[in-house]
Amino acid sequence: MRKFIAVLIIFAFTLGMTGCRGVMEDNKKTIYIPVLGDASWLRNDGSFYNGVQLAVQDCVKEYSSLGYDVKTSIIDDKASYDNGVADAIRLGNDSKVTAVLNVQNFDVSKTTIDILSSKNKIVLLPYGCYDELCTKGYKNVFCNVPSSADLGKAMALYAARMGYSRIAVYHNGTSAQENIATAFELNLKSTKSKIIDYVPNIASQNDFDSIYDRWNALSCDAVVITQYGLERAYQVLEMIRQKNSKIPIIGEPIFDRANYLSTYKKDAENIVIPSTLIIQPGNKLNEFLDHYRQKYGKEADIWSIQGYDSIRLIVDTAVKNKIVNNEEIAKIMHDEKGYVGVQGTIKFDAGGALKTDIKKLNMLICKNGNFVNIKK
Repeated sequence: MRKFIAVLIIFAFTLGMTGCRGVMEDNKKTIYIPVLGDASWLRNDGSFYNGVQLAVQDCVKEYSSLGYDVKTSIIDDKASYDNGVADAIRLGNDSKVTAVLNVQNFDVSKTTIDILSSKNKIVLLPYGCYDELCTKGYKNVFCNVPSSADLGKAMALYAARMGYSRIAVYHNGTSAQENIATAFELNLKSTKSKIIDYVPNIASQNDFDSIYDRWNALSCDAVVITQYGLERAYQVLEMIRQKNSKIPIIGEPIFDRANYLSTYKKDAENIVIPSTLIIQPGNKLNEFLDHYRQKYGKEADIWSIQGYDSIRLIVDTAVKNKIVNNEEIAKIMHDEKGYVGVQGTIKFDAGGALKTDIKKLNMLICKNGNFVNIKK
């Protein structure tokens, strides 16, 4: 009888513990933020997703005792429109998804943003989007890089400051490239700099030879490249450098990719681009840089910071306000005070566009395969 009673006690205790675990799991506040995009590209470059993973690890360490379970993963669309849309539908229907870091190309994200937003998922766009998407009235879509118009303005201010007076503009791609080129032109109007040639397409090296002869005849003293597609952007850069290794080149931020910089190190030397972050020095930044170096054995770049802040922006907002509801988090992300991250204060306008002080946006120059700040 005593043995039978002992077995009953053990069984009851085990059942009780299982029940407790079930209650604890049910009470767990899950924040799941997948990264939607091309996995091979994300892993080849590495910087952004390293920042994402480090942020998740830090959040787990800091907030698990408060009952928060923070997770991420890569949802691989294999750079396919059909895959990207199917993945967005699946994530939109997944009740465990709090937010999505959408790093798809602009054409795919134009569709998937609407799918995810309609399902009340927070959509953060760490690599940008078409400017017009931040005028659609979305309440839960946020672009945490400067708009194409802001980038074009920053490039124009730099060109004027450097005294480039006869500039050729190569622009090819989508409305994002058109927006950069248009903003570049508009912001040169009150300066002594002017555009002497627009080139919408370069079919081949032979085609470019005649274009370059025209630039020479027009006394071109600088070139702007705004090209949709990373590989093609570097091909255009290579063609220009083969003809002239010294002419100043101003490009859009697409050129700042570690894996391509190592391949095109010689061609990329001295190309200038606008940064996509306004990084404010301070203890928070220094601590992150040390932390990243210890974790990965290399220096963090702006995309590492962007990955880290993208996760922490959402998770810290949720924890600070003791919420996990997507709509409530999104509402607070619009707060005028903004969020203080590693890079500094991040603020969004009513449409989800990043509020950018162009005067504080650094221009970067490529030196020995790395982009570094140009001192003003």
